[in-house]
Formats: sequence, C-alpha cells, structure tokens
Amino acid sequence: MPEQQQNRINGYILAGGKSARMGTDKGLMMFGGKAVIQHIIEQVQPAVSKLVIVTDNTAYEKFRAEIIPDSIKDIGPAGGIYSALTHSNTQQNFIVSCDMPFVTTAAIEFIVQHQSSSQILLPVHQGQIEPLFGRYSKSCLPQWHALIQQGFLKLHELVTRFDLLKLNMDRNPLLTDTLFENINTPDDFKKALIKRHL
Repeated sequence: MPEQQQNRINGYILAGGKSARMGTDKGLMMFGGKAVIQHIIEQVQPAVSKLVIVTDNTAYEKFRAEIIPDSIKDIGPAGGIYSALTHSNTQQNFIVSCDMPFVTTAAIEFIVQHQSSSQILLPVHQGQIEPLFGRYSKSCLPQWHALIQQGFLKLHELVTRFDLLKLNMDRNPLLTDTLFENINTPDDFKKALIKRHL
C-alpha cells in the first residue's frame, strides 16, 4: 500500500436504515435549521481524508458527498459497515451512524488518531461499547462477510469476534452528556431538540 494511503482514513456515515420507529428518514430530519446528517458531515469532514454516505436514498445526494449503496440489503448496520469496508481504499476507516447529531470533531479525531494496530477500535461509555462511532480496519472485511453469511447481524456480537480495542470514555474530557446520543423515535428527537438548546 502506498505510504500516503497508510496515513489516510475514510469516513463513512451509515444512512441506510429504514427508520421504522421514527417513521421518516432520521438523517434528513431538520435539527436546528439543518438536516441531522449535515451536523454529522460538518464534524466528520475535518477528521477524515474522504467522506462517503452509505445509503440507497438518492435524497442524500444534495449533501455533496460521495454516495454508495448498501451492498447487502435489509440487514441493518452490519450491512452498512460491510459496504463501507468493501468500498474503502484506505486501511483505516471511521464509521458513524446518521442519527447522532451531537458528535464532535474532537471526539472523532481522538478515535481516528489513537495509536493501535487493533482491527476495530471503539469507545466505551457507561460500560457499553459504541459500535457506530468507531474505527474499522479494511482487514476485517473477509471475516465480516463470513460472519454475516453465518447469520451474525448484531453489531455487539460481530465486533467481539475481532481484535477489538475498547477505549473507556467515561473520564475523557472530550465526552459530553450527549456525544453518543442517537435519535430512534419521535420522543428521542424531541428530547434531543431540548438538549440542543440547553
């Protein structure tokens, strides 16, 4: 791999979900004057070499990022991560969900720049890993595909089958109360709007 690619990292925003509990596409919902995904794009872009949105929804084309479809349909974020790793031309990749409007560039850079040779690097908050705010190596791809074929679709099960580094964020000054908060339901969305103005 060329030296310049060793130091590059692609950023992928997963926006392929059905948003069944929300009733509308979460990433496109207006949040403080702009779409939720626009908030995420603005925070991810400074920390990565290239930004890509994984989605089958052509409405995301207006955000002027590269768009790729899900390679395997209807299996949730496991398929989105597979699509990202398949597409990527960099060894390291930052992956985040489209429904986390409070992510920050500083927290992303902390994950992206952490020195580790592990295949997957994820933050841990209050004892819970955050698989949709993490760094994934391209080397995961063959085993990730094999595990999907075996029926492993839950991210918390998938990631534990790799060389996984967990970074405890509970005492990290970059951790905000809302950093890992995602919006899955209309109630979540209302609470997030309130928190945005606190």
